[in-house]
Amino acid sequence: MTKVLWHSSTISEIKETISPQVKNNEIEVMSQYSMISLGTERLVIQKKVPESIANYMKVPYMQGDFSLPIAYGYAVAGKLKDGTKVHVMHPHQDKCAVKPESIFTDCEDLPSQRIPLISNMETVINAIWDSKLSKEQSILITGFGNLGSLLATTLKYYYQISPKIIESNTWRQQKAKDLGFELFETGNTFDITFNTAANENALQFCIDHANEEGTIIEMSWYGDAETTIKLGGNFHKNRLKIISTQVSKIPLNKRSEFDYHKRKILAVNIFKNDYFDALITNIIPFEKAPDFFNAVRRNTQDDGLIYLIKY
Repeated sequence: MTKVLWHSSTISEIKETISPQVKNNEIEVMSQYSMISLGTERLVIQKKVPESIANYMKVPYMQGDFSLPIAYGYAVAGKLKDGTKVHVMHPHQDKCAVKPESIFTDCEDLPSQRIPLISNMETVINAIWDSKLSKEQSILITGFGNLGSLLATTLKYYYQISPKIIESNTWRQQKAKDLGFELFETGNTFDITFNTAANENALQFCIDHANEEGTIIEMSWYGDAETTIKLGGNFHKNRLKIISTQVSKIPLNKRSEFDYHKRKILAVNIFKNDYFDALITNIIPFEKAPDFFNAVRRNTQDDGLIYLIKY
């Protein structure tokens, strides 16, 4: 039997199904960890995926659709029968039958719990590429959740750049301080700001605190939410740039140097640092995953940075 996490309009639950027969051109993966992409998965279970980009937002091996019910997820760390560690894009379930081209195996040197984070690290890499930052520039990150903490840690320990952090959640504020990051202080302005908060007020804050010809990198996905920002003040006066960054494509200026596989290799190399383990704050047993997502529906889930499901 295979256990699959399903979301309906009212409840999340694990359903058992007969394991699909592994075809000749497929490989069986036994799941170890999967990462919860909290912002995206919250929008999915709240049915806030715009119909216009529904096909674009599908993930490999997804079951159901965005009108719900749906079996959704982002990234899985698993093992093959011979013990090889793998990364695969797949919904949350305890074992998977996937095509060979879906499997990334060049992650043997990483602890298994870091492997499902590779996909979000690719998002971070794209954002850094899109920003074209340098060590001399002042950097602000709004939001210290999954993406914000990954970005901050990558800048600090891989690029030797120390960003400032702004976060409204007091638990995450303290976590950022505990991890050695400086919080925003009144009066600071910045050359580059990264918004990971999926919040129009945070985006406006980035605009209002940007230096002349500064760059705002918008890393959030807003689903079908409408946003209102004021462009008549600092944005206009200081000739600012707002850039949308997203993981599904390699930036044009990097395509001669990187393809998707090489970007994953870079993500693995960045993750060869034990500091990233401190960002994994919530490991949820698979059988408790429905309780977690039902709490997400009520916005009562436990505070955390990165949430993993353990199988």
